Amino acid sequence: MRFVPPLFFAALSLAPLCGAEWTQAQREWALGTAGLLIQMNEDRYDLLGGAEKLQDVAQKDRGILSQSWEVNSRQQLLVRIHALLDQDGSRGLIGWNYPRAVNLARMGYAAGYLRESEAWELIMPAASRLQHTFSSWQQLGQVYMAARAQWYSNGLRDRRQVEYAYRTLLTEPAGPWRKYPWNLDLGNGAPVASSTEKTGWFIIAAHPQGLICVRISVPDHHNDEPYMQAIESAVGCRPHVTSEYRYHGDWVLNTECVQPNTLHGAHVVANLRLEPIADELRREGVTQVFTYFQHVPHGSSELSPAPYDGWIEDGWQWYVNTRSLRQPLPDTAITYGIFPQGVHAFLMAAGILALASLAGAFALRGRRPLAVPFGFIFWGAWLVLSISLHGLAIAGFWSGGEGLSADVRGLIWYGALAWLIRLATELILATSELRAADSNLPFYWVFRVSLWRVSAELPFAIVLVLLCDPTRPFSLGPVVAMLSLGGAIAFACSHALLLAEGLKGGLAKTGELHDAVFQMARRMNVPLRRLYILPEGGSPRIAPVVGASGELLIPERLLRCANRREIDGVIAYEMMLIKNKYVNSIWVAVLPVVILLVWRAYIMQMSSSENFTLLGEAGIAVSAFVAFQKSFRAVRTRAESAFRASGGDAEGWIAGLARIARLAGSTVSPALLEGIAQRCGVPPERVPELTETGFPDSGHYPVPDFARDSLVLVS
Repeated sequence: MRFVPPLFFAALSLAPLCGAEWTQAQREWALGTAGLLIQMNEDRYDLLGGAEKLQDVAQKDRGILSQSWEVNSRQQLLVRIHALLDQDGSRGLIGWNYPRAVNLARMGYAAGYLRESEAWELIMPAASRLQHTFSSWQQLGQVYMAARAQWYSNGLRDRRQVEYAYRTLLTEPAGPWRKYPWNLDLGNGAPVASSTEKTGWFIIAAHPQGLICVRISVPDHHNDEPYMQAIESAVGCRPHVTSEYRYHGDWVLNTECVQPNTLHGAHVVANLRLEPIADELRREGVTQVFTYFQHVPHGSSELSPAPYDGWIEDGWQWYVNTRSLRQPLPDTAITYGIFPQGVHAFLMAAGILALASLAGAFALRGRRPLAVPFGFIFWGAWLVLSISLHGLAIAGFWSGGEGLSADVRGLIWYGALAWLIRLATELILATSELRAADSNLPFYWVFRVSLWRVSAELPFAIVLVLLCDPTRPFSLGPVVAMLSLGGAIAFACSHALLLAEGLKGGLAKTGELHDAVFQMARRMNVPLRRLYILPEGGSPRIAPVVGASGELLIPERLLRCANRREIDGVIAYEMMLIKNKYVNSIWVAVLPVVILLVWRAYIMQMSSSENFTLLGEAGIAVSAFVAFQKSFRAVRTRAESAFRASGGDAEGWIAGLARIARLAGSTVSPALLEGIAQRCGVPPERVPELTETGFPDSGHYPVPDFARDSLVLVS
């Protein structure tokens, strides 16, 4: 430990005699020399301890002192402060060490290592030395930031943290850097020249359809008319004032105008001449300006000349520069959106998707096993089209909006076109599927079924597009709202689909089938509540249906055609779905969202910039599609495992699936049946026989008496 001279402690012993001499303004000015550190620690500038109640910050400051400075006592604190104050060989060292010494004394008081008078006796001389070494708050801040980058960290996060603190101190009128002049008399009798530095800022936002918004903030401003002329010269259109107000003495002007020929399809280019605005700022004595450029990012984004820093925050692309007005400001161009070749690629891919979807639907007619995942494949391709090829962004640009407004406008027609293409493919598939089971089925019946099937898919596809788009801000509230709304719409469409399919059954309370099914449910520990029979002619449905509340619906046609073992095998599997319905529902709903959000976070972390690459966007879209496939496969796997554990008749299940496929005029996937046989212990050589012939046509369950006159919708 470094030795502390006795005179140092002697000075501290005299502190109570001098501490009361400083005014509140002098004390706040002195704390302002550590303003960057105070701002980064989110403490108050006007209080020595940083908060009205020291207990609110004492533990935090003790932790900082211990972890960052290895200070755990009064003696160690004094040694650290003295060591910093001794290192004053250059302006750079003074600008780096003295603010930290002031901050250490401040935290030492909050942590209980120093009395208030002792802290001020350390702070005020250090502040006076800084005042005589530098010429302005701006210069002190710049030297400190340069030293911090050299001797502490120049990492992106650390650099942004201190630069944000610097901009805040120079633009917040209530802070010490704006509240007090640099040459405030600190009571030491040494005069200091007044600062010639003055800082202003402006924001320029470029929107689709040529809308340019400009906000300017100037300290101690008097005349606004020259700025209207300067803005017109800068952006190329006559602005009108949207608001004008004073904020703690600072004048803030908000304007907007429409720059002609800015929007070219989905590509925005805004050319700006900043020097007219800079000239007006110079006339008012402004020597430094913070320039901000912003837009809602889609596709590529570029600022020319290249900005000092840029990031995406709350759905906006921000570019920021700190510029000295002692030099001319360069002409600047904001370019963002989708280049024409990108639009052409999207249109070509959209056409290919439409043609391939229709051709694929025609090719898969009558091939039920292959047609089942068709919807997943279509919406997965639409996700890639919408995100990786910027389909939703292009639709938003063409709709004339941006942000949420563009999403809503774009989805109205962009989503509607996708829905129409998917509906056409579903009509092609459903017509062959349903009429294979009932050749007399009218077209309007097929259309209603197809309509509600596709309408139930669309909400989830839209939610996934909005969730997967990496340029959109993520927060829990909107995600919950989107999922809830999408789920509600999908539920309503699914209910309408059940009505369209005619899945209404009559309650069966007695009979051999009733007794066998409920005995099976008790043996398998399944909470079966009711058994319904779907009468012939009411629906072409052949496979059993599981209800949401533990109901089981068995088509009458299946009972008349299938052997008891086939019925038992198929029903045993369906009852496993009843048993696991809550787990399955959570699995299907939660897993895809979790996977795509984890993937999105991974891409954000691994990206070299805060903009996502095309590969990352495609990865997010594809991962959502794959996650849904895995979720539905997991549902089948869980039910199959429970089926095996309960001793279900696997041969009856295989034969029953094949029977249902034959009755529906389709085939069942051999790979599916072979997989069931392998996992359930059925000899492989039995599979062809069970698939082709099954069990004898005799040995049916008698159709039980059921309420034919009071059919109930099973959903």
